[in-house]
Amino acid sequence: MTMRAWVIKQYGKPEDLVLDRIPVPSLREGGAEPVDTLVKIEAVGLNFADEIAIAGRYQDRIEPPFVPGNEFAGTVVQTSGSSRFQIGDRVACQVRSGAFAEYCAVPSHRLMAIGDLPAPIAAALPVSYTTAHVALFQKANLTAGQTILIHAAAGGLGIAATQLARSAGARIIATAGSEDKRRIARENGAEHVIDYRQPDWHDEVKALAPQGVDIILDPVGGQTSERSLRLLGWRGQLLVCGFASGEIPALKANYMLVKSASVHGVYWSFDRNPEEIATIQQDLVGRCADGKISPLIQQVRPISELIEAIKDLGTRNTVGKVVLAW
Repeated sequence: MTMRAWVIKQYGKPEDLVLDRIPVPSLREGGAEPVDTLVKIEAVGLNFADEIAIAGRYQDRIEPPFVPGNEFAGTVVQTSGSSRFQIGDRVACQVRSGAFAEYCAVPSHRLMAIGDLPAPIAAALPVSYTTAHVALFQKANLTAGQTILIHAAAGGLGIAATQLARSAGARIIATAGSEDKRRIARENGAEHVIDYRQPDWHDEVKALAPQGVDIILDPVGGQTSERSLRLLGWRGQLLVCGFASGEIPALKANYMLVKSASVHGVYWSFDRNPEEIATIQQDLVGRCADGKISPLIQQVRPISELIEAIKDLGTRNTVGKVVLAW
């Protein structure tokens, strides 16, 4: 059997992706991690990491040719003896690669059971919401009453973090660019929203938190990270979640020293903490089903528009999560 899949045959730009026909992945038993479940993909989520992987600049490089894509939702269509799922079960997953295809073969212990959640909603959970949860609760131990500054609050990670911080009872200050993005940040739980394009945005944060903020979630990098470090209060924490600006910051240790502050790199791995990540992800599915969190998906685009969608994500012409469907 063959399937349609977007393949990158040599590192390059999104335009170098090719919609090709390749063999459907096979299941295999044995080894440390049996690949025992085949999923027919219905929806995929986009991430900044996708473009980086296509360019060959991701930390965990995969040699071409390969099928990019890190998260999907769909229906189980084939299993082998060790799978904990049955044909017809609906699931979602974060994978190292392979989501931009009609089928993906996965070890069943990595899959999230999603029940009746719509595939586009479920496809938005594995990366952004897991990252936000790890950042806020595993790294920063966020508690009620703390003040958190969330950058790029209208993006997929920003909205996830805002919703989770709101549910924990935190006071949320957010930054976003356009008026529409600032409105979205407020609607998702931010109490104060600041236009980061203004040169004095950090002064507005200082006015709202004169003693400094407790936690800063930063997926932007560059000067945003450097200025953010100065906004931390005593024993404040800066959560480095990515470099959407394209610039890796040079952080000055003296600001950490005088405030006894911490900088945490937020990078999670299912391989390193399988039980913890599986518990977090299944909890997120439950919260979503109960209406406690709700991914913002303004539009579900056809998978044929993948190249254009990745470009839009890279130029920040999107809000919330970008999802595509077969």
